[in-house]
Amino acid sequence: MHPADRLKSESSGGILAGKHLLLCVTGSIAAVETVKLVREFLRNGADVTVAMTDSATRIIHPEALWFASGKKVITALDGDVQHVALCGSKDGGVDAVLVAPCTANLISKLATGICDDAVSTILVTALGSGKSIIISPGMHGAMFSNKIIKENIEKLESLGVEIIPPIIEEGKAKMADIDTIFLATGRKMLRHSLRGKKVTIIGGSTIEPIDSVRFISNASTGGTSIALARVAYLLGADVELIMGQCKAKLPAFVKPKRFETVADLQRIVAGKKYDIVMVPAAISDYKVDKPVRGKIPSDKETVTIVLKKTKKVIDSISAKIIVGFKLETGVTVGELLDRARARMKSAGMTMIVANRLEDVTDLNSRAFLIGKSGKEIELKGTRDDVARGIFEYVGKVVR
Repeated sequence: MHPADRLKSESSGGILAGKHLLLCVTGSIAAVETVKLVREFLRNGADVTVAMTDSATRIIHPEALWFASGKKVITALDGDVQHVALCGSKDGGVDAVLVAPCTANLISKLATGICDDAVSTILVTALGSGKSIIISPGMHGAMFSNKIIKENIEKLESLGVEIIPPIIEEGKAKMADIDTIFLATGRKMLRHSLRGKKVTIIGGSTIEPIDSVRFISNASTGGTSIALARVAYLLGADVELIMGQCKAKLPAFVKPKRFETVADLQRIVAGKKYDIVMVPAAISDYKVDKPVRGKIPSDKETVTIVLKKTKKVIDSISAKIIVGFKLETGVTVGELLDRARARMKSAGMTMIVANRLEDVTDLNSRAFLIGKSGKEIELKGTRDDVARGIFEYVGKVVR
């Protein structure tokens, strides 16, 4: 078995399983990143076919991308009429065409309908058939600032081509990072079961001050909320992220609202009416009754801190669908489910996701989703796998 096929078979249940991407690579130095880009799509279950311009082959060898994708790279059109087979109709062939990196030359060719090589011919065909086209520019900053290039980009956007903004730094318009490209492209490839829906995710952990420099918090990384945000975005939702303290990398597609204390979060959600809200946040159950102004002296042998119960934020949230989360430790699965059902009922949640600390690792976890019927659904795998399982259920509820 080819290594690419093995990687894809291991991801047969990935979110892009059954989808086919055509990646067009052009002559920007960022082409050296495309092996990693191909592998990211394979890891999520997609097939990838690669086409390259002649200038791209002088930066990265076609056999490197043949190895990465498991498919022979298209460098010239032949009797297989690849442009027609892959992009000749909206419903046949590939699900989307991604150009990454995309040069100023290719942008201008597509904007003016020029097709003088395999890649430009493929793209002109794809645009004519209504295929989803995503472009990730990568070039020198002066080229990207050129008025003609900007006009051509605007023209492509008016024709329905999605442009992933480059990273402007060091005088260059650098191709966006792999994760940003993957998310923007995956969003185009999927059926968008959450299109038109607004999903609000409240994640991360709170901090409650002890004095001006010390605080009470917990070990939450915010990883579950980020996984939920990514999956919701891929499924077409308008994602709002409300985040406390977070160790996980925040996605570039949304600018989060930030909170520190429980009171901060209460102010953010007060009086709001949400569509779909999920609350995997590790919100403190207690706060210091009377935080000290300044710093408690470090020479004291003992310090007494009085904790006061906080109000449950989720109890005051108004939403069409509320998804709560409950973490327990030292309990049986049966006890976990009983406690989750009782909490879901008391808070008026639409559904609740419950798990035990013992079943959570850095790579995989096991959780149980309980809906209005009271019946549980077991979810296992990575955070992304669990997030997908949650949204599969949510998708059925919102229809």
